Amino acid sequence: MHQPSSASDVGPAAWGYIRPGLGRTGRSLSENNFAKERRDWLSILLREIFQNALDAKVASASHVEVTLQNKQLSEQAACFMSELIPAQHLERFNKSVPHLHLAAPAAVANCLVVEDFGTSGLTGDLDNPELDGSGQNWNAFWFREGEGGKEHGSGNGGAGQGKITYFSTSGIRTIFGYTVRHGHMDEALFGASSFLRDYEYDTHKWKRDAYWGVWAGNPPDQRVTPLQTGDAITKFRQYLGLQRTPEHSGLSLIIPSPKVIDTAQAIRITIAEFFVPIYRGDLVVTIDDIRIERATIVALADSYLTDAQARALHTCTTKGYREFLALAIDKSTKGEVVVAKLVTAANLLTEASFDADALEKMREAYQAEGAVAVRFPVAVKPRSGSEIICHFDVHLLCPFDLDQPEQAVIRRDLLIGEEPIGGGKLRQRARGLTLINDRDLSKLLLSAEEATHLRWNTRLPRLSEYYKAGDTVVAIVRNALVKFLDVLTEGDQKRDFKLLAKYFSAPGSAPIAQTKGKKTPDGKQPKVPGDIPPPKPKVLAIDPLADGCRIRPAKADALHSAKLPLRVTAEFAYEGLDKDAFSEYDPLDFDLKDKAFSITGSGFSIVEQALNELSFLVEAADFELTVGGFDQNLRLRMRLNYEEAQDAAAVNAQ
Repeated sequence: MHQPSSASDVGPAAWGYIRPGLGRTGRSLSENNFAKERRDWLSILLREIFQNALDAKVASASHVEVTLQNKQLSEQAACFMSELIPAQHLERFNKSVPHLHLAAPAAVANCLVVEDFGTSGLTGDLDNPELDGSGQNWNAFWFREGEGGKEHGSGNGGAGQGKITYFSTSGIRTIFGYTVRHGHMDEALFGASSFLRDYEYDTHKWKRDAYWGVWAGNPPDQRVTPLQTGDAITKFRQYLGLQRTPEHSGLSLIIPSPKVIDTAQAIRITIAEFFVPIYRGDLVVTIDDIRIERATIVALADSYLTDAQARALHTCTTKGYREFLALAIDKSTKGEVVVAKLVTAANLLTEASFDADALEKMREAYQAEGAVAVRFPVAVKPRSGSEIICHFDVHLLCPFDLDQPEQAVIRRDLLIGEEPIGGGKLRQRARGLTLINDRDLSKLLLSAEEATHLRWNTRLPRLSEYYKAGDTVVAIVRNALVKFLDVLTEGDQKRDFKLLAKYFSAPGSAPIAQTKGKKTPDGKQPKVPGDIPPPKPKVLAIDPLADGCRIRPAKADALHSAKLPLRVTAEFAYEGLDKDAFSEYDPLDFDLKDKAFSITGSGFSIVEQALNELSFLVEAADFELTVGGFDQNLRLRMRLNYEEAQDAAAVNAQ
């Protein structure tokens, strides 16, 4: 353990850096779970912020309030921040990303400040990092990955991985947290870094995690605890402009040097993904100076979120769907639903699941383009404890003028953005909502939820650990809407008079010939190009070998007309799953400078050989270069970029 001396303004707190020794080393894998989803980093960040705040709501609060502000630091505040984050810390961050070839990071000039109110703060023991389980939110937030204080809870989150998004939002992968804890109302200030990978610094290897706090003891019993008293906390609140005082429980997160946040886009994402808890009055969000609450969300949505923008965010919260959501929420809240019989399997949801008179009335309402709502009881069977009868609501509306299906699944406050999948997805043009408010059913579905909270996966170990027949319950919830629609329509889709409308012109409309083709911004038809020139032939080729590759002329005479020397850069990477191999290259995978790699051949000279890149000059028309030494058990990707000596464009080959 290495501890730099602490600055006077921050009292006894200091950064501590950890040598690898035994235990986990390498790079963080949690971010890979979030990189797979279609939503961008801002959507992921906001979802994590809001779901954590909603999960931490105290019973006495009427709602949760979250504020987000980008703070430009004053000269005095920047000076204070430079004591919290000294130059050595920035140097260490730089060493953790050698493949990015970054200049030394500048001192922190701005911070993203995220505060929640009406919440409990980070509760639990502050001085025993070995404690786990319910209520140990302090340890779960700062010291756990893949598990959390909400493990097997009924809230919105619980995978214990989402907090990595806070670190990835910071340009130096560092955050600070100031919390006032409900109950004791004590203060705690703490900091942490989670670099992308372990790194070398000052001739030693260091782990990617580091902590800022008050250090005590010696390994293996060394502890780091938060700063709880002193002027440093007062200055922290003052310089960073926090709204929180010691009288307001909750958490204030400081993210130094954050990615640039587009305020309008953040508002759009908030409305699109958290319309339900805001409309219910459970959540109030302020982004810069824009306050989003039940009284304003409908008007703000009309101003900020067009139908095209809602769909671009991979949601269905168009204007029409938002009106449907508001109606559905009101119906569920008032209990204006038809209660079905207990469902024991998805394929058993039939006409027999409903009272005959109630079913006939719902069919009449559906055919008249009215909204229908059903409450489905379902049995949840925990492995410990007795069977629990839970329920969820399904809402359905089939307006005549809808141009595509619109469907959502909302578990408590959270939009499960990629559900339902498979047979549970609507095929007919209708609006549908599956609404899960029951705490015990939510707990089961959370056990089946992937870390991104976008879909359910019945193969996750948590589900079978905690429940019997959990996959059956997931299937019922996932498919109930489509099964219910089949019952309403008796297996026949509602007649769609507009299905083929786009293929035929209506009387009085412009002829098809006049509207055919795309136009330029000035309204003129673009000219069709004449003869398209043939592609420029490749000069070099890559032949794969068992442990590397051979680079040679593409043809025997390919280099005879080239302007030598030819400057070539070859790039290598091991291929993974669902990733661009080159962007995911990690220096821990391999380094071409290592002695294990061999470069042989003739007619070339090496310019540079480091990390995953090899630069060389082709000096003879009959050159050949062979690279060997790669792991034969991994699939290798290779690509070239080369440029002739004079007045020639760069050419790519892969």
